[in-house]
Amino acid sequence: MDEILELKQTGHVFEVKQSSAALMFVALKHSNREVKRNIKSGRDELHLEKSKVDLSRLHLQNLLYEVSHLKKEIVRCQKFKSRDTYLELLSDKEYSSKYAADAEETSNMTNHKTHLYRLECELRLRKELDSQYSALLTSKQELLQENLNQTQRYLSFAPALRTLLDSTKPLHDALQLSLDVEWKLSSIVKYLPRPLYILFINLEALQRASGGLSFKHEIIGYESDVQMQELLLESENSLKERRHFQEVNHPSEATVNNVLERAIKSHPLHIRLVMETPDKSYELVLFVRYWTLLKCCTIRAQLNSSNTTNVQGDTNMLQNLLGHLYPNDLGNDIPVPGIEYELQNLNLSAEDCLEYLVKNGFGKPYCWLQSMCSIATVNKNKLFNHELNLHKWTREVFARISKRWHSWMSLTQQVRGLVYKDVDLYALRENIYPEGLSCSLVQWTVISTEEFNVQNSNLLTNLPSDNGITYTSYRAVIVRGSAKMECFIRIPSNYPMEIPLWILSVHWNGRHTAMNNSAIKMMEYWTNSLQPKDLEKNHRLLYAQLFRTIYSFDIFLETEGSMQTTREYNKEKPYISAFAKRIRLRPYRYITKGSIHTFKQ
Repeated sequence: MDEILELKQTGHVFEVKQSSAALMFVALKHSNREVKRNIKSGRDELHLEKSKVDLSRLHLQNLLYEVSHLKKEIVRCQKFKSRDTYLELLSDKEYSSKYAADAEETSNMTNHKTHLYRLECELRLRKELDSQYSALLTSKQELLQENLNQTQRYLSFAPALRTLLDSTKPLHDALQLSLDVEWKLSSIVKYLPRPLYILFINLEALQRASGGLSFKHEIIGYESDVQMQELLLESENSLKERRHFQEVNHPSEATVNNVLERAIKSHPLHIRLVMETPDKSYELVLFVRYWTLLKCCTIRAQLNSSNTTNVQGDTNMLQNLLGHLYPNDLGNDIPVPGIEYELQNLNLSAEDCLEYLVKNGFGKPYCWLQSMCSIATVNKNKLFNHELNLHKWTREVFARISKRWHSWMSLTQQVRGLVYKDVDLYALRENIYPEGLSCSLVQWTVISTEEFNVQNSNLLTNLPSDNGITYTSYRAVIVRGSAKMECFIRIPSNYPMEIPLWILSVHWNGRHTAMNNSAIKMMEYWTNSLQPKDLEKNHRLLYAQLFRTIYSFDIFLETEGSMQTTREYNKEKPYISAFAKRIRLRPYRYITKGSIHTFKQ
């Protein structure tokens, strides 16, 4: 540019320079354009790299945030407590017993999955229980409404009945009926507790019906005793908490006894029932008491006699008379539903209460007695029972007691006559063949159960379980000449449901029992096969068994003696053949057909 300016000032031609300068400007412009393009591409690359850096930084920040969040979640998980820890779950033993079938499914699971599965089972169980609770609640509401309706009906029944009685009085007078005679009950009846009141009313109705049952009943106690007990109960309630605190903190044997004496109190009024024999020589007295805490009744038997003779077996008879009226009802449990839980709240047990009742002579709480008093019961098999037909049930129970008592009295008289030898065997009506009685009963004594059990007999091995049955054992000795027979008799406590059992042992030319002699085995069977239904009218079972045994012993000696070289016993009984069939049966059975009297197999 300077050269062109100089040439222009000097007047020289400058076109060549101007052309070269233009070319230089073109090259400069090209360079400038290249520089700008390079700057732009550099900026684009810088922007791209900057974007990458920003993106990487953003990812880094996200990662840092996630790390901090995860750390917080870890801490939160570590501090987390499941809500099931506050729930009362089933114990391991109960869970394994209820869901034993699921043990194989949960064996391959982790502890967490096993716990979740258990929670699901618990949830299902709670839903089932909730549905059951809702159903029971609905049923309760329905029953309450039904009870309310029945109460309203009963309240309206008395005025309608009085109106009916008033309207029928002219008919009663015309027919000369005394249907309007009211029961003249003493004022003390209203003080009876509900179970004893129901029993007393049923006894009144049963006595008026007089369907073959003869008994007397009365209420023992005074009104003042009832009022005094109510006052004492109110005063004791105020001291109940303090006594309970002292007994819990300082328990002792004397304290338990005091708790029993204070808690277990019978109602001041009780019922006394008296049943007499036809000859008025004996009377059976039954005492029925109600226990408020136990919510049940007990009964105790007592025997009164106008005869001062010591009757053997009377004590056992009273203990066994009421215990076997019905199967599996021995009075060894309190048959009231839920009573054991109520006693646990008072630190008492059903066993202690029963022991206290028996020890103090108050009797036992039999299930049949609770049914007579309209008390719901639960027996050993957890079967619930609430008798509604009280009149029929009371009649049945008294019929059983009367029948069983007369059976025991007859048995006791038979045992007494055999023990004291004040009976004439020849004159007894059970003697089927008086003129042929060759043996004599020389002894009848009481023996222990151990002495009876040592006898070697198949009958003892085939006996069923006792089921609370006790036994009284006797030993009788029957003699004829040089031969002697020992009879071991066992009388069960549930007689006459079970008959006396006889085990025989003959001492003559050795010892013969049912184990080594088939004739003795058949003799035992013939004696023990006698049932009360097989007896003739007015015959007694024990005497009938005795005469069966005596005549069987005679037959055995006469038939066995015929095979001995020295004949000691001749044939005195009328029988056709001494042996029959291949098993050589002896003619133990006595038959009468018209004028024919004979023994046969």
